[in-house]
Amino acid sequence: MFTILAFVVGVSEELIFRGYLYSYLQEYWSVSDLISLLIVNIIFGLLHFHQGRSAVIDTATLGFAMSQLYTQSGSLLLPIIFHILYDLKIAIVSRKLEMHKTHQPV
Repeated sequence: MFTILAFVVGVSEELIFRGYLYSYLQEYWSVSDLISLLIVNIIFGLLHFHQGRSAVIDTATLGFAMSQLYTQSGSLLLPIIFHILYDLKIAIVSRKLEMHKTHQPV
């Protein structure tokens, strides 16, 4: 189930943040590339606040990396793939940790 979610979230968040909001801020608010990147990634990080304060910083930092992939390649494909792989890594590590906890001797 989480694998499907990783794909849906990876595609949708990249389309919304890097595909739409980044360009929207530049075109309709006349902000620079840098200001647009800052705003988009701060919002991206803040929307993950439910995962904790450190997740806000981690997610915003990850957003900057994905924005760099987007601006340098000119395509959303690389950040989408990166986002999906990152989310899948989290799922695999979480699952391994959970399995390890349940197999601990008492």
